[in-house]
Amino acid sequence: FAILDKNRQIVIKDVSNEKRKSVSPPHATVESMFFAGTSGRLLLRSEDRLVLFEPQSRRVLGELQVARVKYAIWNNDCNYVALMSKHGITIATRELEQLCAVTETVRVKTGAWDYNCRIFVYTTLNHIKYCLPNGDTGIVRTLDVPIYISKVQQQQLFCLDRECKTRVINVDLTEALFKL
Repeated sequence: FAILDKNRQIVIKDVSNEKRKSVSPPHATVESMFFAGTSGRLLLRSEDRLVLFEPQSRRVLGELQVARVKYAIWNNDCNYVALMSKHGITIATRELEQLCAVTETVRVKTGAWDYNCRIFVYTTLNHIKYCLPNGDTGIVRTLDVPIYISKVQQQQLFCLDRECKTRVINVDLTEALFKL
């Protein structure tokens, strides 16, 4: 596994937490890193970009201009990634090629990929929405209280509410499935 240390160096460790090697990131302004969908690769975040980096060969495999990514959420087969920031979602391929970007006026809370399809379902303060890799978006339903999605499978949304109680909400993704 890999960590980003205080000196902004990528440290590769083995399963017994022993340091194997240290690698300098491709940009000095790297702030954090995410899983890159496959072993041997890392997504590195700096202020205005995300870099797909391979520490073994020290090569940059892809780069995407996207500001302040907070979460990188991969679909089931790791072919697509949803990059979530405070007010937006960018969907890209595993090679970091941008497919679409969505900007919201209110804060994006959480999101998850539908287990069987290429539908990214996310929540804002008062809506459950979807985004497809082709750029189509829509509202699934309105919410009374904010929820935090953990999983979407077979027209069911598994989530937590503000009191940390688990909830299962039935959702109708027929519109999104029709647009696929």
